[in-house]
Amino acid sequence: MSTPIVEEKTPKGYTLKINITKKQYIAFNPKGEIIYSDDNKTKPFHIMKTIVFIGLKSETSSRNYPYQLLKIQNNTLTVPYDTGDGKRKYLFFPSDTFLDMVPCMTEFFNDTASFVSYVKKGNVPDYIIVNSTFSNNDITFISSLSPSSHIEIVNTTSTVTIDDTKRATDQMNNFDINLLSQNPVFLARIHLRNLDLVRVKQIILDMDITESDAQYIIAFLSTMIKNSDKEELQKHLEKLKELKKTYEFYFYLITHNDEKIQELITQASKNDLVTFNTLIQKAKLLFPTKEANLRFVEYENLIWEKQQ
Repeated sequence: MSTPIVEEKTPKGYTLKINITKKQYIAFNPKGEIIYSDDNKTKPFHIMKTIVFIGLKSETSSRNYPYQLLKIQNNTLTVPYDTGDGKRKYLFFPSDTFLDMVPCMTEFFNDTASFVSYVKKGNVPDYIIVNSTFSNNDITFISSLSPSSHIEIVNTTSTVTIDDTKRATDQMNNFDINLLSQNPVFLARIHLRNLDLVRVKQIILDMDITESDAQYIIAFLSTMIKNSDKEELQKHLEKLKELKKTYEFYFYLITHNDEKIQELITQASKNDLVTFNTLIQKAKLLFPTKEANLRFVEYENLIWEKQQ
């Protein structure tokens, strides 16, 4: 079966032949000449941008296809969104095309759980537009699932119902957890939500943690500590602080922040020092250079002196 091709005409007379399945298109100028996607004129196909809206009112009811033709002006892609009060606002992203309009795939989700399902299928959006009514933790989590995407937070009076009972971590049994099991941020959020703090600590010992991973998890922990007046968190406060310190120490290790590392070692308890030493051994494997090893030995000496 041949792949269906949709043809569109732009106001300036360009013809777009769109392959929805492959998310790409060929563009022709008013003379019928192909507009190539590269300077060497060897690539006739243009890749469609994908824009995801989370918690915003869908505009799909009047569309026959899963894409929108969006306006290009002054090398800028114009992306409209519904503010929920009958008005439209716009976001602007850089674009290097000669066309006056381009097709962009658009997806709308009401909750983070649906977005997790979308990402699980291997989808990587170019832009993510999120309703500001989502919590900071939800927004951080969304960003961590698709770190290469550009994310924008917008204010809206949208009437879309954001169902807090369908958070991604609450719905994890609906998904193939194995596909996300290598995402330390995803796992940390699951374990934190279940207050399984031992497993949160195990993540940093067992998995490869990047700078951004550590920052996301530190942000989750900071939020929980801030909300520790809640009854279910009160008895876990000290452990949460200890975990936050652990992730901060590792973050400073991999970003080579000597001042912060020395400060944490000086303030550390005996248990902290044991954990710090373990993290130094892990960091040695990540940074096997002579210069790095000298720095790690210095940290080990500080720990040894503190333990005496």
